Amino acid sequence: MNSSENSATSSNIHQHFTTNISEFNYLPPEIWTQILLSLPAKTLLKFRCVCKYWCSIIDDPDFIQLQFRLCKINSGNNQLLVALEGLGINRDKGCLLTVCQPETLQSTGLIFMKSDSYHYRMASSCNGLLLVVQHGPDGSHIEWRLWNPCIRKSLQLPTCPLSLPHATKYYLLGFAPDSKDYKVAAFAFENSSGIPPRKILFAVYSLRDQLWTVKNLNITSMRELYSLSKAVFFRGAAYWLAENDYQRNEPTHLGSFDFDKENIDFLELPFSLDETHFYRFLFLLGGSLAVFSISQVTSSIWVLEQDNEKGPWTLWFSGKSTPDAYHLFFDCIIHHIKLFYIESDGGFFVCGDKAYNIASCQVKKLKNTPSYYFDLEAYSESLMLSKGYGAWDLRDFP
Repeated sequence: MNSSENSATSSNIHQHFTTNISEFNYLPPEIWTQILLSLPAKTLLKFRCVCKYWCSIIDDPDFIQLQFRLCKINSGNNQLLVALEGLGINRDKGCLLTVCQPETLQSTGLIFMKSDSYHYRMASSCNGLLLVVQHGPDGSHIEWRLWNPCIRKSLQLPTCPLSLPHATKYYLLGFAPDSKDYKVAAFAFENSSGIPPRKILFAVYSLRDQLWTVKNLNITSMRELYSLSKAVFFRGAAYWLAENDYQRNEPTHLGSFDFDKENIDFLELPFSLDETHFYRFLFLLGGSLAVFSISQVTSSIWVLEQDNEKGPWTLWFSGKSTPDAYHLFFDCIIHHIKLFYIESDGGFFVCGDKAYNIASCQVKKLKNTPSYYFDLEAYSESLMLSKGYGAWDLRDFP
């Protein structure tokens, strides 16, 4: 975002605060806004208590979104991950939530530790928010929550209205930039016998309205929603890998859900450079959406560039592969592990508790953690849920 856009947005924010502020009349409102925008989220959370005027600025939705964008810009390449680990042999002793360095997965700060019999999994993330599912000890009691690990806030979502007997459900978290609303998209699949199409239901939760709305869905094949559990949020939409060729049994298209329009679209994936069997993964490469393909012989990275005259996909990397690397990514498929691309040290993927260097094809262990229960998501500072949603302290929710 350039300086003129920052000034315009800041000007829109301070126009809301033209009430009597005599105690601050030695500085105009736009200057106070610019000063507060330069501070980190945890500091701003404390500054809300200084006075009503500062609180009104910090709680404004436009301020919260602009502060998040500026925080991302100022952080540069300082990528961090948030790790959720199960405690106990059978995940029956609670969980541990920490911020960690992606190069080593070493913790840089403890967010909280819960010692109870509930199970927790991170399903999705967007702009500093995590979508987390909480299971009871017997698996029957399920709750979906939004977590903000930066300011330690937790909000329980109301029960999803989708009702199918013995249904499988997937949830996607995203931000709708036009309506400035965080939403959760829910997909329910009927687990009946027989070949596709199967019955699929769809609903959207609005954080601004705090309610679910059942929607119509323009697809009937569950394969078109293949890999929803590893969806990636990018510029107002959630993306995942989809199938439409039942013979090949591998992703052929890029699926997307637009959180403003609330519709689904598909784009054909690029061809593999290797004719042998390969695996594909979706990830964020800096400010672009990319697809990683790997076989036992070659690997490649394609970047999505929709304005490119030669086609939507551009080959960004092509190199060799090894059987060890191929089996690592097979494990990622089996255990539904997301990939995170880290630009330092020449570029490497974090795959659960392992790292893969795309140039050297080397695989190394990052941390001695049970691979069956170790979730990672991108960590960003955000003020979302700090005010107006009835959120609990993350450490105190029941």
